[in-house]
Parts: sequence; structure tokens; C-alpha cells
Amino acid sequence: MARRFVTPLAESEQQTLTSAYHHGEKRALRRRAHAIVLSDQGHTIGQISETPQVRRDAISRWLKQWEETGLDGLIDKPYSGRTPILDEHDHQRLQAMVVEQPHQIRSLQARFQEETGKTVSTETLRRALKKNDLSFKRIRHSLKARRDEMDFRNTQGLLKVLQEQEDQGEHELYYFDEAGFSQSSSVPYAWSPIGRPFEVTAYSHSRRLNVLGFLSRAGKLVYHTTTEPVTTETVIETFDQFVTRKDPDTFAIVVLDNTSMHRSRAFRRKIVEWMSHRVHLVYISAYSPELNLIEILWRRMKYAWLPLSAYLSFDRLCNEVYRLLDSYGAEHAINFE
Repeated sequence: MARRFVTPLAESEQQTLTSAYHHGEKRALRRRAHAIVLSDQGHTIGQISETPQVRRDAISRWLKQWEETGLDGLIDKPYSGRTPILDEHDHQRLQAMVVEQPHQIRSLQARFQEETGKTVSTETLRRALKKNDLSFKRIRHSLKARRDEMDFRNTQGLLKVLQEQEDQGEHELYYFDEAGFSQSSSVPYAWSPIGRPFEVTAYSHSRRLNVLGFLSRAGKLVYHTTTEPVTTETVIETFDQFVTRKDPDTFAIVVLDNTSMHRSRAFRRKIVEWMSHRVHLVYISAYSPELNLIEILWRRMKYAWLPLSAYLSFDRLCNEVYRLLDSYGAEHAINFE
């Protein structure tokens, strides 16, 4: 039986095939170009088929396609495929419908079928929504709708100026807030074997460790803790402790929110006294927790830094919270840049 070889290649054809073999975008093209080169070098179809592990008739077809149409014969042509179930109008209608029912894909599916007469699975709908740049995520609580946007922007601008002045050494800038830690707190996600999720005991009325903290972008953290409910008197005591621990020659600005304890008559009576110790207060706009940078610390502690074992007992939780607070700036830190 006569052996089949490709027609001898010109130098330009060898260069074209070599380039396709080494740099072709798809594996199929690289493999076919290599087969043509091997045939030109005197390898039989049987020998070539052993290298890429392809049937002999496929290699024979490659040789024929090369000789008839050149490199284009080795490139896969786009497949037409079946007609998509959803056309452009369907995608536009889905985009509008999901705004009205963003959390009920079953209702969305039924309504879409009723309007269009097209039967589609929920999985097809999910793919279509993803194609429209939508994703299914947990709905978040937000206070944005309740705040004064102009006041928010003004406060944002003021804080930026205060940060720039702090960078120039004009004062120290601290962010104050309270946070509570208990065994009933939300614990973070964790990897666990399928069917055996990690569990900690739920406590409906667990004790609570309250932390009142002053945090600076430079890594300073001054805090006070109590297991009693936080009142205006607790906050005043915490500020008094902060004043005594502060360098008396340093001017400090404390940013805080508008909670009632920070606006009470007793608290406001102390403001002038604290100012005499070079401590000035700046209130952020209402319903703008993202402007208070110490909120980042509380989230990191609760959802990233506290080990799951901390929730096994209240004493262990307290010890772990104290460990994180005492080691802040060394073992753990936040880069506010």
C-alpha cells in the first residue's frame, strides 16, 4: 500500500506551520500544524497518529485540508449551534422583571412563562441573569436612605482635611465607638466537610463584653471594657480615662457618631472640660457608620480575627477579645491607606 505524505512544503509554508504549532491559540490547530510538519519530514500517517493519539483517517483528512485550503483548512470553523431559547427582547424583559421581583426566581419564572409562552428552567434563568451582569447575593441593611446626603458629603470633606492635618503633625485623630461581643454574636463562615458543618452552641441570653475604643490611623488603640450595660456614665468615664492617658501637650480630635449617649445633657456638659485638656469632638453625619473607621476594627475582630474556639465559653471569648485588643498594631493591624 502506497504511503501518503503531504506535498513538500515551501520555506514560507514551513515557517507558517511552525508558528502555528508553537503559538496557535487553540490546541487543535497546534496539533494539526505539527502533523503537517511531521509528514513533510517523512513520517508516515501511522507514525504521526501515535504522537497525538489521533485516528489515522483524521490525520489523512488534515493533510488533504492543508493541500486544498492551506492553514485555513486546519482551523475549526465556528459552529452554528441551536437557536438560543431567549432572544434579545427576552433578556431586556427579564432585566425589567427582576427589578420588581429580585428575590423570587420561581415567581419570576412563572411570570416570564405566562408573558412570553416560553418554558425555561430556573437554571436557564440564572444563566440569563448572570449574562445581564446580575448576581445573587445577600441583601444588606443600609442606612443611606435615611441620611442627609449633603451633610454626609460635608462631613466626608471635613474628615479628609483632618486626616491631612494629622499627616502633617498638627494633631492626633481618633475614631470612637462601642461594640459588644457575646456567644450569640454572628460567627464567620468556615470551611467544613460536606454534610458536617462546624457548629458552636447557640446562647439566646449570653453575657456580653462591651468594648469602648479610641482608634487612630497610626495604629494607636485606647480601650475600656465592661460587662455591664453601656450608659452615658460609662461613656463619660471612658472619655475621662482617655484624657488622663493622652499626652497633655498633644491636641487630639475624636470622631464619634450621634447616638443618644453621645448627645445626652450629661455628656455635653463634659465637652468644655475635655476641650480644656486639648480634646475636641467632631460628630459625623447621622446614619453614616462608614465614616467611623473604628467600625472596620470591630468587623475584623468579629468576622476574621476571633477564632471559632472563642465562642465555646464566655471566659474564652473575653480572653480572646483582650488578646486582640492588646496586640493591635503588632500582631494585627489595619492599613487605612
